[in-house]
Amino acid sequence: MYPKVESPRADLAAWTPDVIFINYGENDDSYTIAKDLPFPADFTARYVDLVREVRRAYPSAQIVILRGGMAGGAVSQRLRSPWEAAVAQLESEDPRLTHFVFQHFSRNHPRVADARTMADELIAWLRPQTFLRHP
Repeated sequence: MYPKVESPRADLAAWTPDVIFINYGENDDSYTIAKDLPFPADFTARYVDLVREVRRAYPSAQIVILRGGMAGGAVSQRLRSPWEAAVAQLESEDPRLTHFVFQHFSRNHPRVADARTMADELIAWLRPQTFLRHP
């Protein structure tokens, strides 16, 4: 993501990540609630497109799609249902893609204590994952 259209582009070939974590959707939920708008009807399709673009940029990386950390990802059914549909579609077509849902969440932007709790959850989930083992 670039803050400005004229921002210099990253050289995607300069460094290749082993694992990519994607955690989007909270703002789609909170913004539309705050503005009294419907949740984006095309969320699933656009989320799938976004993840496919990440896959094109990094064909050998493991992708982990995350949900949670804030209330939208934790309790909003209008976000959860389209997110789950996107994850199901992506996991069915990409064996190097999986997902993780945080149990801990904050009704505000996560503070340091929240981030630590979430990191502990993610670390505990990552430890047994076979994609972290190198030959």
